[in-house]
Amino acid sequence: MLTEKTHAQKHVEVPRVDLNYGVGRRIQLKFEMPWVALQHEEQRTETGAGKATVGVKWRFIGQEGERIAWSIYPQLDFNMAHSSVTRGIAEEGRQLLLPTEITVEMFHLEINGEVGRNLVENGPDTWIFGVSTEGHVLPRLELLAELHGERVTDSTGLITVGGGRLKLTSKMILLMAIGHSVRSQLDEGPRTYAYAGLQLNLPRQFTFERDVGRRPAAPEIRRR
Repeated sequence: MLTEKTHAQKHVEVPRVDLNYGVGRRIQLKFEMPWVALQHEEQRTETGAGKATVGVKWRFIGQEGERIAWSIYPQLDFNMAHSSVTRGIAEEGRQLLLPTEITVEMFHLEINGEVGRNLVENGPDTWIFGVSTEGHVLPRLELLAELHGERVTDSTGLITVGGGRLKLTSKMILLMAIGHSVRSQLDEGPRTYAYAGLQLNLPRQFTFERDVGRRPAAPEIRRR
């Protein structure tokens, strides 16, 4: 579940299906699609399918557990239902995100840097950038922190995010995050984000420690 709230509307994604599968040690496939409820300031609510996302992450240098790893993660967003566009639930057109990420691991801490270009079919293209860190504080608990930015023409928005991953069982992990905009773009005003999810792992496909190529992604909070 992802909730995004501004002074004008509330955007809720329940459920938010996010499927990831590791192919070998360097490639990860992704498919994601939310069901969106959009509540306007006048309390009117619209529901429908949000944008679907397909992506391929390729770690071409290093592996998880090594000191340095470098990957690219192209992702394509597209609409599943035209009715969602006409009702304002999803933006019209496709988007192609082309990010690259460098990961540095030292001791029990991981630091990630990301930069990329988002190509928008019916709007201005944007730059995205960010830095995040994560690490074990308990055998079953990892804490996460992120600063994420997006630049459109002459305006830059910044979001801070904090969260965690809690191992419930050998095949089930609870994901949690909360975020708030520290710098808003143009006149959109401050935004608050909350995320909660349950990750289910296929047998023998993931271990909580340092399983190469199949580690669960941090809870993602991105501007829509």
